This record gives sequence, C-alpha cells and structure tokens, in this order.
Amino acid sequence: MKAYADIEFYMTEYLCGKEPAVSEDCFNFYARSAAQKIRQYTGDNIDEDDIPECVRMCCCEIAETLYKSELSAKQNAGVLSESVGGWSRSYESSESLKKSLDIAVHDIVYKWLPGTGLLYRGVR
Repeated sequence: MKAYADIEFYMTEYLCGKEPAVSEDCFNFYARSAAQKIRQYTGDNIDEDDIPECVRMCCCEIAETLYKSELSAKQNAGVLSESVGGWSRSYESSESLKKSLDIAVHDIVYKWLPGTGLLYRGVR
C-alpha cells in the first residue's frame, strides 16, 4: 500500500515553513494510515501513479490528525476532566475518542476533496 504523500511533500508543500506536527521518523506510518482512510471515502478512485495535490494535502492533514490523536490519548490517558477539591477525575470512553477522530477525518476529507469526483461512488 502506497502513501499519498511523502515526507518531502509534507515538509515543503504542506507545511510551507510551519513547524511539523509529525516527526520525519513517524510520518510514513501516519501517511499510510491516512491513505487508507482516504481510500475508504474514495472507494479506491485515486490513480496512485498520478496523485492530485488535493489528495496529498488531505493525506498530510489526516496524518497530522492521527498523530495528534494518538499522542493526546497517550498523554491524557482518556482523562476528560479533573477536580482538586474533593478530588474527582472523569474519563472519556475509547468509543467517544474514536468517534471524535472519525468526525475529524470526515471533515478533512470533505474539506479537501469535494468537487473532485473522487468521492463519487456511483456507476461510471
């Protein structure tokens, strides 16, 4: 399985000088995961020999979102809120975290790919 964006595209085109959210070592893993998410939405309508720039940008943003989500889950361990007086801690369910991530990925796909024909799932 091929990722739709590589580290060079991520650093030069997507970031445009901003600080990278995903380290160079981890980017390929998250880019492949992002490509799989995009495939789910596009029904594999993307020609891997000629990947449009909007798909590459979408892949980069989803890769960042997946990375940040995993990092946040590790750091916060699902803690939703905490109180000090009378100590209390509430946790967010893993189902809720997954649903939030799915909504974020959906929003990114529909930010970058509407009007491209790639989301069309009908008969051609």
